Amino acid sequence: RAQHFTNYNAVMPPCIIAAGLGELTRTGDCAAHPRLGFRHKVAAVTTDLPLAPDKPIDFGMLDFCRVCGKCADNCPSGAITKDKEPVEYNGYLRWNTDSKKCTIFRATNKEGSSCGRCMKVCPWDSKEQSWFHEAGTWIGSHGEASSSLLKKIDDM
Repeated sequence: RAQHFTNYNAVMPPCIIAAGLGELTRTGDCAAHPRLGFRHKVAAVTTDLPLAPDKPIDFGMLDFCRVCGKCADNCPSGAITKDKEPVEYNGYLRWNTDSKKCTIFRATNKEGSSCGRCMKVCPWDSKEQSWFHEAGTWIGSHGEASSSLLKKIDDM
């Protein structure tokens, strides 16, 4: 079955993580791709065809989000938690976003629908395709000290 735009029967972030295509972010409900960040739309095909499963990946997003927090600092609705550590929720470690606050803000935003500020301010989410951005995300994926460096460079 095709899972796409307005016809989802599956929750995509867990699918992305299980397929080895991303890691959960501080926003709590988005999975980031190592090169694309979470500025992308996802579609999937679910099947009962026997396939060899992929493994989840670890490219340093947990450490990076633990240090950065720019999405939480810039969230106009205060929906994204500023907690340093993720918490266990339904058997998974994650930061819990207050989706009700986010939804209310997006629906009542006088500047138009939606917001997207979390995507706009995330250093991992640059629309720029350059060696500078590639180098920055490579640096940011190597532990908390290098994540702090990427955040400082992005702040500049």
